[in-house]
Order: sequence, then C-alpha cells, then structure tokens
Amino acid sequence: MKLYKSYIDETILIKLQDLSLFKGLSQNVIRNIALVCTVKKIKRGKCIIKEGDMGDELYIILNGEIEIQKRTLQDEPYTVVTMNANETPLYVGELAMIDNDKRSATVIAKQDCDCLVLKRKDFIKFGDRNPKEGLILTRAIALKLAQSLRRTNDDVITLFSALVDEISGETELGKS
Repeated sequence: MKLYKSYIDETILIKLQDLSLFKGLSQNVIRNIALVCTVKKIKRGKCIIKEGDMGDELYIILNGEIEIQKRTLQDEPYTVVTMNANETPLYVGELAMIDNDKRSATVIAKQDCDCLVLKRKDFIKFGDRNPKEGLILTRAIALKLAQSLRRTNDDVITLFSALVDEISGETELGKS
C-alpha cells in the first residue's frame, strides 16, 4: 500500500470509491482526501480506538476485521458487532470529525488491518477549502450518526418494553 505526497495507489482509490463516506465525490476529490490521510498498520489484537479516550481521528479500514465493543455498568466489555473490511471498506471514529469528546466505543483489530487515518484538523481544513465536498462528507457522517441514533432508539424501546413486561409479570405473580 503506497501513499505519497502526490500519488495514491490505485487499489486504495478503488476501495475508497466503494466507501459510503465518499458517495457523490469525484475520484479526484477522493484522491485529495486520501492524500491528507496517514497510513497506519494495526496488528491483530491491538486497540484502534479505546472507549473513554479523547480522539480526533477517523479510521478508514481498508482491509482486515474489527470488533466494536462497549463496556457494561460493571466495566465488562461486550461485543456490539464484528465487521470485515475485506468484503467492503468501512470507517470508524466519525464522531471525532464532528466534536472533540471522548470515544464512545472500543475498536479492536481482529485481524491485521491497513487503515487510512484522517485527523479532525485536516478534515476541517479540507471542508474550509472545499465547502461543497466538505458538505457532502459532513452529510455522510450525519447520515451514519442518524442511523445509529435510530437503532439506539429502537433498542431503548425494546428494553423498556421488556422491562415493563417483566414488571407486569412480577405484579401478576404477586397477586396470585
């Protein structure tokens, strides 16, 4: 995988064109974004993002498999999802492009991963210089965040319904 000041390996560019983050952007714009990224190789078992840490980087996973984890109230990790970038490229850490806060989940490399890393300051500079393309990127991130929020809302409703059913069942048992 090669990334130079004015050259990006065509195989990387082809993968990036399939990324939902870059839908609606020209090949040239995608190349320019990739050129402000850094390449990072992450070994199997290593932490890419740690829940609770401050972060200002978005990771574009070009290949490899990752696991996203959250911590319970008892501080135990549980796996939310495992995703494979060999099938389709993916990205994590997008919230760091929008705000400067703690990471909301842990991301672990389940296989060796090749990543492009975009820093928040470079994302903002790119958007300032290229407002139309910056808006497209920001909308793509907002769409992903909105989808996550909707899934979370559905999960909360499901949990609330289960809790109400559980309490109702206990009440019914107490009456007998």
